[in-house]
Amino acid sequence: MDSVNWSIKRFWKDSFKVVFQSGIKGYIAFVAVIFVFSFLGITNLAAVADIYSVDMYMSTGWVEPELIDEVVDYARGLKVIKALPEEVSEGAVLPILRGIAEDNSRLLALLETNKAYVQRNQGEVFVFIVILTVLASAILYFIKEAFSIGQYRYILERMYHKDTKLMRILAPLSKSRFRHVCVVMAIYDFVMLLWTLTIIGGIIKYYQYYFVPFIIAENPDVTWKEAKKMSSEMTRGYKFKIFLTGMTCSLFGLISFIPFTPLFVISPLVSAIDADMYLTLRKRQDIDRSLFIEKGFDDPKEEYVLEDFAITGSSFNEADKYKFTDFVAMFFLFCFVGWIWEVALHLVRDHELHNRGFMYGPWLPIYGFGGALIIIFLSRFKGNKPKLFVLTMVLCGILEYITSFLLEFINNSQYWNYDDMFLNLNGRVCIAGLLAFAVGGFLGVYLLGPMIKSGLRKLGQKKTYILCGVLGTLFAIDLICCLIFGPNSGEGVGQKYDDVQETVIESAIGSVQAE
Repeated sequence: MDSVNWSIKRFWKDSFKVVFQSGIKGYIAFVAVIFVFSFLGITNLAAVADIYSVDMYMSTGWVEPELIDEVVDYARGLKVIKALPEEVSEGAVLPILRGIAEDNSRLLALLETNKAYVQRNQGEVFVFIVILTVLASAILYFIKEAFSIGQYRYILERMYHKDTKLMRILAPLSKSRFRHVCVVMAIYDFVMLLWTLTIIGGIIKYYQYYFVPFIIAENPDVTWKEAKKMSSEMTRGYKFKIFLTGMTCSLFGLISFIPFTPLFVISPLVSAIDADMYLTLRKRQDIDRSLFIEKGFDDPKEEYVLEDFAITGSSFNEADKYKFTDFVAMFFLFCFVGWIWEVALHLVRDHELHNRGFMYGPWLPIYGFGGALIIIFLSRFKGNKPKLFVLTMVLCGILEYITSFLLEFINNSQYWNYDDMFLNLNGRVCIAGLLAFAVGGFLGVYLLGPMIKSGLRKLGQKKTYILCGVLGTLFAIDLICCLIFGPNSGEGVGQKYDDVQETVIESAIGSVQAE
């Protein structure tokens, strides 16, 4: 017999308590989850509008508007577009294509490094954009659908435990479950799309299948048929009540015009209310409860069945054990990742493609040493994440400052300058850079390091020695070339101090003349 206690007032009270009365640390963690998932477009929460506006603001200026116009003009000249009625082509198709071009402004910025190529091969550029959009959309769709289940999982656990770890987002997404979750969510979306075409049927099915994502979040092994049947049983007799509860949430529209209110207030509360409704209807005794695997949602003292996501041979709380060859591989990987980062940053900011390293090969040793040192000395603090974060900033700050000094002293060149950045020290380090390094350090300690170790174990000891030997030999040859011919000093790589002083003097003279 149905024995649930449905109370909209209680939902609001419980949700307010979970979001705002779980301590500042718990609140920040909750909002951080909402921010990240909204920014990535994984969820359709109220915060998406705020995050999307920030993303669009950050993306503007990456490419000249004229280049987007050229792409659209090319599309306008295609026979298939010309064959359409003008109101369709100009009113619908071309605006959509313009939106696609704007969304792929990063690709256009890359192609714009050679404007002559773009002008000669507009058709090829257009095809690149279309193919990239299709592939990226397909890949991102499955990633977003899978990780949306992770968010539901985190919010469900937060209803009981204010100290829920952020890594619980990954609990339903182990290697054996990721593909299954993607398939089930794809079927769910497709079915909902078909029902939406019927309008009335779409409304009914929306509430009938309302808790499918929550069911998958609790039990990622369920099939689509099992999930929809369970949701149908849960919502039987309660669809209108779910609708009314949602209507009370819509009252937040009265304050949503206040900047970032959706992110910091509305979305956390609405998410908690949805989770509370699921946990309430989950208590029904008149339904088949065999798919509810988590006793922890009945009794908070019980352990969860879904264990933490783990990389083979690693843990998110215990230090990993590495071999010397692991650190060699890490060094070169981080060198390459750092080189890619610097080249991409320069490409986006200045629309110029250059080798940003002082060596000739695709590596930046400061990133290699920094990443390897973080894992060598700081992996022991995996269980104390705030301490790890602070120590990573300190270690990277010391390494970056010393490297900047040595490069300047040896080559009389300035390879980076943070004088115009907030909280910088002699232009050699700044707080923004240290925060970025700390985030990168986290990725190295928790993900990249264990993944490299696991990959090398699968590769085998002999092949690992060969790989490290080849990379080491190439690196040594590059160093010898630097000693013989001098370090790389091409476009976009450092600036001699004589040139720096000349630039400063010219700038000062220009300012005086302007006055």
